[in-house]
Order: sequence, then C-alpha cells, then structure tokens
Amino acid sequence: MKPGQFPTTLWGRKFIAFFFVSLFFCQVILAQQKLAVIRANSNKVSIKDGSVYQKGIWNISPEIRPDVYQTLEPRHEKTIVFYTDIDSISVKVAPQATYDFIILLNNRDSCYTRISNIKPVKEPEKKLILTDLLSPEKLKQDFTTFRVALEKEHAGLYRYKSKKEMDAIFDRYFAALDHPVSPIEFGKTVLSVISALQDGHTRSNVPRLLGSYYSDNIKVFSLFLYFIENKAYVLCGQELPAQAEILTIDGQSVADIQSELFRYLPSDGTIETKKRSQLNDGAFPILYHWIFGDKHSFRVEFKNKNGETGTINLAGKSVKDIECDFRNKPAVTKPLQLDFLQNNVALLTVKSFDDNRINAAQLNFREFLETSFKEINTRKISTLIIDVRNNGGGADDYGALLYSYLTGKPFKYFASKSSVTSAVTLQENPLLGFQQPQKNNFTGNILFLINGVSFSTTADFCSIARSQNRGKFIGEETGGGYYGNTSGKSVTITLNNSQIEVTIPQFKYVNDVKKAKYKDRGTIPDYIVLPSIEDVILNKDVQLNYALKLANTK
Repeated sequence: MKPGQFPTTLWGRKFIAFFFVSLFFCQVILAQQKLAVIRANSNKVSIKDGSVYQKGIWNISPEIRPDVYQTLEPRHEKTIVFYTDIDSISVKVAPQATYDFIILLNNRDSCYTRISNIKPVKEPEKKLILTDLLSPEKLKQDFTTFRVALEKEHAGLYRYKSKKEMDAIFDRYFAALDHPVSPIEFGKTVLSVISALQDGHTRSNVPRLLGSYYSDNIKVFSLFLYFIENKAYVLCGQELPAQAEILTIDGQSVADIQSELFRYLPSDGTIETKKRSQLNDGAFPILYHWIFGDKHSFRVEFKNKNGETGTINLAGKSVKDIECDFRNKPAVTKPLQLDFLQNNVALLTVKSFDDNRINAAQLNFREFLETSFKEINTRKISTLIIDVRNNGGGADDYGALLYSYLTGKPFKYFASKSSVTSAVTLQENPLLGFQQPQKNNFTGNILFLINGVSFSTTADFCSIARSQNRGKFIGEETGGGYYGNTSGKSVTITLNNSQIEVTIPQFKYVNDVKKAKYKDRGTIPDYIVLPSIEDVILNKDVQLNYALKLANTK
C-alpha cells in the first residue's frame, strides 16, 4: 500500500473505524483531565529529567497524540521540566505513572504530550535491525542514558580528562545527533566517547554487533594486515605477497588511516600499543569499512620487500574469505610455565592472572610460584626473565603476590581504591597496606618482557616493578596505565532504542608508584624491541632473544 492510500478491504475499513474511534476516545480522555497548557513558538524543547538537563532533545510533533517522552531510569519519583522557547512546566511523576499536558505551538496547534515514568516492556519477538533508522529524539535519549550512566558509575571518568573537558566532549557528540542514523552508525558515537575518556576497561557490544553484521555478504578490504608502529604489511593475501608494505589505500596514507581508526578503539590514557594489537588481531577489515564507508574496490599503493613500488586495484571480499591461516603462535601455550635456559638464566612465563584460565590448565597460581621460586633459588639462577606479554590481567592479588617474590622488603601496591561514592578501606582490601616479601624471594637480575596486551593487573604489576627499579623492561609499552586503572566490579547498561550495551567499571585503582615522566602512558620499556614483518612471519621471538643476549653480557 502506498503512503497516504487507505485500505479498501473489509479488514482495512475495520482498521480505519477502530483508528478514528481510538483517537476520539483518546482526545475525550485528554480533554476530561483538564490538562495544563504551555506555549511554544519553536518545536524544539529542552528537558530536565531529574538532575539531567537535555538541551534541545525533544521535537514537538502535533500529529502524534499523545507524543510520549520516556523518562530516564524510571524507577523512582522524579521531577521533569519541559522548557519551550517561551514557557515551561515542572511536574513530579511517581514510578509507574504518567502525566499528560498540552503544548500550544504558535497559538494554533495543540500538541498532546505525555511524560511516562513507566519502565518500557521489552518485546523479545521484535528483532532490532541494525540498519533501521532511529530518530534524533531516540538517539539523544540513548546518548543521555549513556552519559548519565558514565557520570553515575565510572569512578575513573576524570582520570585523564577534567570534568570540563569531558562535558565538552559529551555536548559535542550530543549536538551532532541532529539527523536519523542506524544503531550500527550510532555505535560510532558510543565508541568515540569511550575512546575519548581513555579507559581500556570500558567496553561495549558494538564490536560483536559489527562482527555479526559483517559476517554475511558485505565486502571488505581483502588483505590481512599487520601494523608495526605507523606502517602496515601484508600478513596474508592472494593479491599481494606477504611482507609487502602498504603505503596508501585510496590515496590515504597508512599512518593517517591508523590514526583515524584509533579514535574508535579503547585504551588507557594515550597508549597506542593496545589499540594496534587489536588491529593486528583481525579488526582492521571490518573497522576500516565501518569508518571509511562502503567500497567495492580499493586502490592500493604498495612496496614489495625488494623496495619496488606499484599500485593495484583490489576487489572487496567477505570477511570469511580473508581469514588468515597464519597466526603468530607463541611457543608457550600454558598460562604458567618455568623453563631453565643456558648460563644460569630462567624464563618465567605468566600469560594470565585469571583464575578461570589457570584452573582450566589444572594449575594453582600460588603453588606454582612457591614451587618455581624454590627451584630458581636452588639452582642459583643469576638472571630471571619474566614474560608477561599478552597477559590481559586477572586477580589483583596475583600481581602483588608475584612481586612479593621479587623483593626482600615490604612494599605498597595500591595507594587507593574508590568508587564514585566512597573510598575502599584497608580492612576491605589488604592490598592498600604494606605487602610482605616472600622468604624465598629472588635477589638476582630481572628482565621483563612486555607488550601492548600487558594490561590491567599485569600493567599494575609492571608499574610496581618499574617504580621499585627492580629490573629492565624489554619490548613495547604496556597496554595499561602506569598510575593505575578503573576496573573491578562493573555494571552493564542497555540503551533502549539502539540496544547497544556498555559495560562500565566502578572502581578507580591508584598504584603506589613514584612519579613518572608521563601521566597518561603505561610502563615504557628500557629497550624498545619490535619485530620486523619477516620476524612475525617466521615466528621469531626477537624480544626474548634480546633478553637472552642482554643476560649473557651481565
């Protein structure tokens, strides 16, 4: 049926009759309530929902009767204020209640408006279509819910940026929601804000939604790339040989492309190593298409390993057709392992502080450390290499426990731990007090291997070791901040209209460390050692090799 055309079937005529009867009774009921009236000369309305002010969030729509404003977090009584350009109304609305009134637009149109403080009932049978358009009103409501949740729950919201700076970011993105976009497009706004607040523990389901959306038939960039600093190389692909360097894609340099993609990836502070690791883990084709738009072919300028340059047109492929069979598989697959190498050198590999992963390998973290350090000291090892690369973190006390085997004196681990509303006490968390060294602690030389996936608890452990000047660090900057992170208990919210989920960490940890050069960086290696693309393909561990060379010179 075309827009504006009425149905002519029996069922169609019944529908028309039902519609006008319903509209009549709605108007009668509204009239019987002797509704309050406010005036407006503009269809833009600002709303204060409890303590949250939403500028220009509401469009007056005379054709919708009633036009319903859904309150934020409709769980308690709250005061709602509607501000038109010339008038306002302030009402208290109880939980599970509504309030109706009229906005008289231009002294002509009566706009029947309803404030609903009733929690919306989810309709599981209605599947969200990621490409459906959401109105600016719905987008702004979701964004406001997102912002309010961050301000209410995120203890580290102002760790790297001031409240004034974050407010300006929130306001800028809110103002840009002035036209309909799809939920998947709105995800760019959510990820941009998460990236801007510079906390690697704040997450959303947008990457998962993108993975599901792109797994069908959408064509993306067809080469699997590996990024090393500001350069990108072919790791897998049929059109260009491995190791070929990609110089430009559709006339844009790889460095500029990477910088733009980083705006949508989370990380602590201004750390880039964690973001780059995500690109190298297969995120590039989908993220590039999502940010730079739908393309069926790509003009690529490249340089082969002999230094010869050229250009090629690549056709897009589906994600499943560009899966890279090659992976840089580490030699160690266990989360915890101890190896004794040449010349009184031992390698302690700690790939996780997470109990689930450790238990799945039928290991016990405390028993492993006790046994390992007893053997290390029995063998009179002079240099210990501790490999915490690709260790994404886990239990807080495991980081402190590991360091207690590396020192002979009491040490502080956390300076403070707090939520938005309160500070955690020493009685609640013993890691706020002095930690005692283990009797079987190691007193020799230590070399730490780190990279961009050394995150969370791992980054805390590295910060303490660096602050105490306990050894030398080799590899690349940790993915977690030197001064601490925001993690621990978290809360997940769902934005009603877009169905985007955001997970917000609720505890701000401050490490008990000495002042560093940068306030927004991780632990920076004493020796920055990065593999070449050939090293990656041949699975050469250049960082471990560097550590062994350094150990043999001592």
